[in-house]
Amino acid sequence: MLFIIYAGCIGCLCPCFLFGKNADFLGSGTFLGSCVTHFILWSVVNTACCLLTDGLFWGLPGCLVSCYACGYRKALRSKYNLPEAPCGDFVTHFCCHPCAICQEYREIRERSGDCEATDLKLAVVTAPPIQTMHSDSKQ
Repeated sequence: MLFIIYAGCIGCLCPCFLFGKNADFLGSGTFLGSCVTHFILWSVVNTACCLLTDGLFWGLPGCLVSCYACGYRKALRSKYNLPEAPCGDFVTHFCCHPCAICQEYREIRERSGDCEATDLKLAVVTAPPIQTMHSDSKQ
């Protein structure tokens, strides 16, 4: 459960990292090359577009990264024989790109049998021992 939360946070705050991990696993590119390409398409182009149009077209360049990312999603679907449902790959990435990347990363981890995610270096958290209070009945 902690892995899912951690991957979700990484996917929302830095989707290029998970995108690079997905591309590296699928053999569609190197981690660094895919990560940098995603960063340029997502962050730099969106920021430049927002600054140049005074915020009018903030999300419009998202279609660039959606076109780029839907090919990787298609490769993932064909590798694991997954259906293209409930909507297409482009629509999935266009509507909620960080969510789509997290979903792909989780699918890769679960199907590859590596649910521990040793590459993300998660902290191990243990619950404190159960404490009880006793009344002092000798008063």
